[in-house]
Amino acid sequence: MDMDVRVLTRRFLKTALAVAAVAAAGAVCLAVPGPAGSAVSAGEHGATSLLGRAPGSLAELQKEARRTRAQMERLNAEMKAVAQKWEAARQQLDAVNAKLVQAQRQLIRSRNALDQQRALVAGRMRTMYKTSEFTWLDMVASASSLTDAETVVDFLRKISLQDLHGEAELQRVTGLARRDEHAVEVDRQQAVQAQAELDNQRFAVDQKIAERAALLKDVVAKIKKILSAPELLMKAGGKITQVTWAQAFLKSLGVPLTADNVAAVVAWEMAEGGHWYNTAYYNPLNTTQSMPGATVFNSVGVKAYTSWVQGLKASVITIRNGYYGNILDALRKGNDAQAVADAVAASPWGTGSFTPTH
Repeated sequence: MDMDVRVLTRRFLKTALAVAAVAAAGAVCLAVPGPAGSAVSAGEHGATSLLGRAPGSLAELQKEARRTRAQMERLNAEMKAVAQKWEAARQQLDAVNAKLVQAQRQLIRSRNALDQQRALVAGRMRTMYKTSEFTWLDMVASASSLTDAETVVDFLRKISLQDLHGEAELQRVTGLARRDEHAVEVDRQQAVQAQAELDNQRFAVDQKIAERAALLKDVVAKIKKILSAPELLMKAGGKITQVTWAQAFLKSLGVPLTADNVAAVVAWEMAEGGHWYNTAYYNPLNTTQSMPGATVFNSVGVKAYTSWVQGLKASVITIRNGYYGNILDALRKGNDAQAVADAVAASPWGTGSFTPTH
């Protein structure tokens, strides 16, 4: 019994620690702001979830992770309740087992007492009916008078009745002890069955927690993969938007991916108007950086690039060319979108003034 309790307790603690570790990892990744306002559609990079869906966009993965973590929290609460019931059942079973031991001991004592009483009666009968070479008839016959004979007979009768009464009482006590033992054994079997049912519940919840933990681990891995690769982050919404491009741009620069920084870069894209508002394809910030295969968009030298990857690389090269340190400094702080906008306006990039909105 004690060994089973220790094993189950260790199992429960291991499960709780594993769940806490996975949930903590999910919390770190989910701290990254989602692509607000971006288009959300089924991506091609997600594995099939338990529900048969294949979340591929960053927003879908974050939603999946939040839902899975909520399910795990509910399962942890359910496991806690089941564990409390299991502990109560274990204590009840221990108490019933203690009662059963006491009942068995009482039954043994009663049987021993009954055996002793029977042995005593047998000894008395041997003594009364045959003392040395004289039987009890001889004792009666040798009485000096009828009164003495009656006295002897009455004495023998009283002893016999007392012995019979004592044996009957011991038989009654033994019967009660046997009945108590049976009743306690019934209680013990019920307690064992209740504990077995709770063991099944613990196992079922444990399995569910393991499934959700595996799912959360998979989702977190996909989120980390998207966040670690600018090209994937740029496509995280199923298609490239100003928000996802801003996130990829910030990731490529190695600056904090904060809401202020994303808002600042999106506002910068809108102020420049590249790609979405003109034909400077794949060039949201209208950079003039030369790249293989790029064509000139206007007289200033703004380029139209051949792909999103090429345009992103060109924008990163431009901002790191030594003329835009103030912009990079503001982005590294990551806590003031307007400060980034002011740094852009004061730089030779040529965007002019603009106001980010969250």
